[in-house]
Formats: sequence, structure tokens, C-alpha cells
Amino acid sequence: MDRELLIKQLRIVRQEKLKPRQVFLVVINIADTKKYDEIIRIFGYKFADDLLKVRLDDLEFLGQRQTVYHVGFWSIGMIFHASPKEDYQNVFDDLIEHLSKPIICRGIPIPINAGVGVCDLMRGLGSVEDLLQSTFLAGQIGRTTARGWAECNYELEDDHRRAFSIISEVGHSLTTLNEFELLFQPRIYLKSSRCSAVEALLRWHHPVLGLIAPDEFIPLVEMTGLIRELTIWVLEHAMAQAARWHKEGYRLKVCVNISSKNLGEADFVERLVTLMGVHGVSADYLELEFSESQPFQDMGAAAATLARLRELGVSIAIDDFGTGRNSLEYLESVPANVLKLDRSLINSLSKNLRHQVMVKSIVTMAHDLGMAVVAEGLESQPVLAQLMAWSCDYAQGYIFSRPVKAKEFLEWYNKAHLAG
Repeated sequence: MDRELLIKQLRIVRQEKLKPRQVFLVVINIADTKKYDEIIRIFGYKFADDLLKVRLDDLEFLGQRQTVYHVGFWSIGMIFHASPKEDYQNVFDDLIEHLSKPIICRGIPIPINAGVGVCDLMRGLGSVEDLLQSTFLAGQIGRTTARGWAECNYELEDDHRRAFSIISEVGHSLTTLNEFELLFQPRIYLKSSRCSAVEALLRWHHPVLGLIAPDEFIPLVEMTGLIRELTIWVLEHAMAQAARWHKEGYRLKVCVNISSKNLGEADFVERLVTLMGVHGVSADYLELEFSESQPFQDMGAAAATLARLRELGVSIAIDDFGTGRNSLEYLESVPANVLKLDRSLINSLSKNLRHQVMVKSIVTMAHDLGMAVVAEGLESQPVLAQLMAWSCDYAQGYIFSRPVKAKEFLEWYNKAHLAG
């Protein structure tokens, strides 16, 4: 049974004029794209197919109560009719307990973190297509929770629809001219007051939804395999722009945000080296930064990837530093050479004594560890003077320039350095 048949059945269920009851749409996300890719990389496609078959056979008991539909390669859906005396939450808890057991394939136990999304069809008011998408998203969220399953937030169905609209259109927009673009914000070396690097910042101009903020679409993309393609697009365009500037005599380092998910890709370093070769950008002019707030699924593997990048000469920056719970762990585990202080620390620096102590201490600690410090979100001269007194190395923010297009950046650069 496939997705279209499930949608047809959902329409029938919602049109039935029966007494109130609990009828649920349930979507089981057996594995995410990253896990599936990892299984293929280690065991091969045939093993991955066999593994999926074992899990589907293992879930045959579900078919004793309802029809099971394939709604995606690693996702199945069903319509669950709860009996009047049945505690549906216990049913889903039992399902998660069953899914949490490793799948035995060819004698090899493979643990897979499944997620379950649940939608009460008597409460959901959107179209059945939207409800199916929302339930799939709830399953993605459920995978990240201790319980393992999540129910749709019915008050936020519009948000679910928007989220799925965004996710479903990323791939198309990556191949469409002028929807994604990079803006550039200068980083100033405080000892010389000169711009030595620029941060490439991604923007998405959607033809219908308008400007979509990175804080909205990037976390959604990170839930899918599309984060790989999105990061490639950013690296490709950032290095192409850096190469043009270098050819024109502007020897600027370009700083690119990547996802912690990218560091789990087995071929990330090789793809990056290929891009550097294609555009003729040496590692000395590239900095990769990732947020301290992003968890690593495998800290050891990520650290090994970062170490390889450092050996190549690529700078590694920890972004949003100073506000997370794992700050010291990152310093110990991650081979970074740049710390970027979170803008919340910088914005409140003039009024918050605790933040003053923290920033001063972080600068001193970073220097003792051989690391450079960048202050983000700088907006005032008094804070700039304070940072310089504490020997902070770099700063960026509206006090110098907003993120602008490449042409506008060069106009700013030439004007700002005219005297020098």
C-alpha cells in the first residue's frame, strides 16, 4: 500500500459521520537519512534493503489491527482506531519500546533510533496531505525525545505546513537562480583596524514566502539529508567569490558556517579539498565555523575530521561560544583555533558585570590556548574600546558594516581602507 492509498483512506475516515471516537494517523519513521546513508556506507545497499525488510516483517503485528501503508522508503503509516477503554498513550509507548530493540539482520544487531508521529484525526483541521506531513514531522521530533513519539501540535498546524513547504522546496531552490544568495560581513583585526576576513552569510529569497531567516530554515534542513547539498552550495559559492577577490588583489579569508552534521560525512574533507582545487583557494584563506549549540552525534569522529582540516591549514572556529553548557568540553575536544564570542555576551557587555568578567576571562584563556577571539554583534564604540583593552583579536558587527552583497562589500572595503 502506498502514500496515495493512505491519503484516500484518510479522506474517507474524516468524512464518516460517526459518534466521537479516537482515530489516529500514525507515521513510523524507521530511520533517518543519515542513519540510512551510514548503513549503506558500512554494509552496502543490499544489506540496507534486507534490514528494512526485517524491520517491516517485524512490524507485521501492526497489520492485525489496521492496514499498514508505505509513505516513504523508511517510513510507514497507518490509521489506528483506539477502543473506548484503551489508553492510546500506552499503546504508542509500547510501540516505541518494540522499535527500540536492535534489528537482527544476517545475525548482526543494528540499533536504529526510530521516531513515531501521532495525529488525532478528530482534532486535525487541515487537509489530509498537510496532516500526513505534520505527522511525519512529529515523528522526526519524536526521534529526538526521550519518549520516542510526539503528537502534532494542533494549534501550530500552519507552522507544520510552512515547515514542510520549506523543506520540500530547498532542493528546487538550490538549483534556481537568485533564490539563495550569500551576503558578506567584514571581520576587523582590531590592532590594525583593517578587514582581514569576511563571513559568508546565507539568505533565502523564496518567491512566495519572501525572505526566510536562516534561523528558521537551517534547523529544518539539518533534520534531512539536504544539509549536505546546502553546505556544498554555500562552500561552492563562497570559494568562487573568494577566488574572484583574490584575482582582483583582495587577499581576504572567507569564513563559512557549516553544520555539525556535515562533520559526520565520511567524504566531507575530500569534497572540500576538491572545491578548493577547483577554485584555486588555498586552505590559508578558508575558515569553517560551527555553533557550540549544535550537538555532535559522534564527538570522536567530528574531532578527527576537524583535525584533518587543521592539518590542511583550514581554520576552525567555534561559533556562539560562551553560552552553552559544553563550552569547556569543546575547548578540550575540538581542535579549533578561533573562538567567536556569542553576540548575546557582546550586546550586554556595557551593562552586565558578569558578562564583562566572562568575556575578559575567555579572551585570556583563549590566548593561553593559542586561539584567536572574535567578538560578534559589535554595535557601540564603548564596547569596542573595552574589547581592545582586553586584547580581543577581531570583531564584526553593525558598527563596521551590515551583511551586504559582494559588490557592496568591495565598495565598503575600498572606502574603509582608503586612508591606509
